[in-house]
Amino acid sequence: MIRFYKKVFPIFLGLSVFTAILGLVCLNRVFVSDVLLPIHDSAIPWKLEIITDSEKGGTSSISINDSGVSLDYDYVLTNDVQYPSVSTLVAFAELQDAKHLVDLTRYSAVTFRVKCTPQNVLAFYLHNFDPRVTDPGNFSSYRIAEELFSCNNEWSEVKIDLKHLGVAEWWLERFNIEISDQNYRLDKVAAFSFCATALGPVNTPANVKISELTLHRRDWRYAWAFAGLTVIAWAYFIFWLFRQYIKNLIMDVEKKLQKDRPLMAYQQLSIEPHKDREKAMLLQFMATEYANPDLSLEKAISTLGINRTKINDILKKELGFTFTAYVNKLRLTEAARLLSEKSEASVAEIAYRAGYNNVSYFSKLFKNEYGYTPQVFKKICSSN
Repeated sequence: MIRFYKKVFPIFLGLSVFTAILGLVCLNRVFVSDVLLPIHDSAIPWKLEIITDSEKGGTSSISINDSGVSLDYDYVLTNDVQYPSVSTLVAFAELQDAKHLVDLTRYSAVTFRVKCTPQNVLAFYLHNFDPRVTDPGNFSSYRIAEELFSCNNEWSEVKIDLKHLGVAEWWLERFNIEISDQNYRLDKVAAFSFCATALGPVNTPANVKISELTLHRRDWRYAWAFAGLTVIAWAYFIFWLFRQYIKNLIMDVEKKLQKDRPLMAYQQLSIEPHKDREKAMLLQFMATEYANPDLSLEKAISTLGINRTKINDILKKELGFTFTAYVNKLRLTEAARLLSEKSEASVAEIAYRAGYNNVSYFSKLFKNEYGYTPQVFKKICSSN
């Protein structure tokens, strides 16, 4: 069996390494990140747009420092209108055209790094098409789902859950829609925007830097593929392992049977009966009487007329056993033969035929000799 374990271990180790590598590869495919910034690496085409409160009569202003590698802009928000605002938009479609809206249903989140001077509170807006009120010629009629986030003069990472945004109450009020109507669509998105409102600095110059804007999605096909391949590979390995284990058990049992069978034929031992009559008598007697439950050293002495010391000397010199040990060896070897050949016979019947009256004692001796209980030994032999 040692050869079996030496053969199995490298295969098990290799399969484990294969599973781990396949798992890492599939994991990288399951959790997919699609970059929007830097813009030259963007997975979805977009362009930068700017909206201020000037259409409402406000005087808020904004200037763009960078829109390629990051969104870097300065702005001043004034409070001369009721709802002052300044927005930078990642526009996936022309603001006055609803023909090129993007489907973001496969994405679950958007992340980015942000840095603000001074400390600020900004709003992330998702502008999506609402068939009831959206006018393609009026960008403000796109339904707005929002989430607020804060930032300061240290870079921080923000994660926005696209599936759980809240629809802006001011937008619902503007179009006379119930506040409870919090539905929005990810299949028709016109833009993302980062909006500065009165929650942040007002009448104060401010700077915002946004980088590493990234969309995140999950492709569960790779998870299912990994699960399927793993189950198939390990199921086949376990099936092969079981087959090989049974095969090696059978070989091990057969080897033990072959090793012990010569003991059943005393004439195969290295003796010359005509030169040593006592030795021949003793070995012939034990080869024919071992299955007798009443066989004992005293009976051998009285039957053969050979004294106790001589019997033990013969057995020790010829076979390396004491009288009792040799009797048990013969009986257990015969029991192993019967177990392997007489599948219909019970363990108790075989124990009695081999010379044992106590089945429990027989089972104990048999396991010590062959490494298996008689029941297991019989099953191994019958499966061959």
